[in-house]
Amino acid sequence: MGEIKSALEIALERTRDVKSDPEALRRHEARTEGKRLLAALREDPEFDLRKALKSVPKERRSWVREGLYEAARGNLSLPQNEADLARLDELTPVFQELARDAGAVKQLMQQLREFFSQYLSNRQQLIEELRRRYEPKIKQKEQQLSQQYGREVRIDPASDPEFSQILQDHMGQLQGQFQKALEEVDSHLKRLIEL
Repeated sequence: MGEIKSALEIALERTRDVKSDPEALRRHEARTEGKRLLAALREDPEFDLRKALKSVPKERRSWVREGLYEAARGNLSLPQNEADLARLDELTPVFQELARDAGAVKQLMQQLREFFSQYLSNRQQLIEELRRRYEPKIKQKEQQLSQQYGREVRIDPASDPEFSQILQDHMGQLQGQFQKALEEVDSHLKRLIEL
């Protein structure tokens, strides 16, 4: 009977002849270090990002900056509420540190804040408008269920599958429009960043 091998032994056999790329490994480690810098800044608002970047050896600095940019850019997404706008305040100094023109980045981030505020406003208006338009249908469903059960029934539109689907469809359209604009901001930001 043959020897039974563990998954680890099988994996080691398959990768035995694979040569590691030391350059790719150093790049990965440096980019991870850049991502950690963003975490350190979030933990300690007094963290000196400029000093930390300057302390990185020159041969690794561009990779660390790439990792920092990727981590910061990963946090730029359409907000769900007003509290999400605070992320922009945290990210602005990061992008300014990475950019050739810190003033242009600051201006872009202010525009992005206005853009995100407009998105939240449009989102809230959409929800209110759909609730208002769907209200007669909810009332009709409430009456039918009240007659059926012999007691008053209240339905939250958010729990109604039909309303939820309509809301989801409209939200998808709104998010799609704003996502396209966010992608334009992203490409503008990339042009400002020195990587």
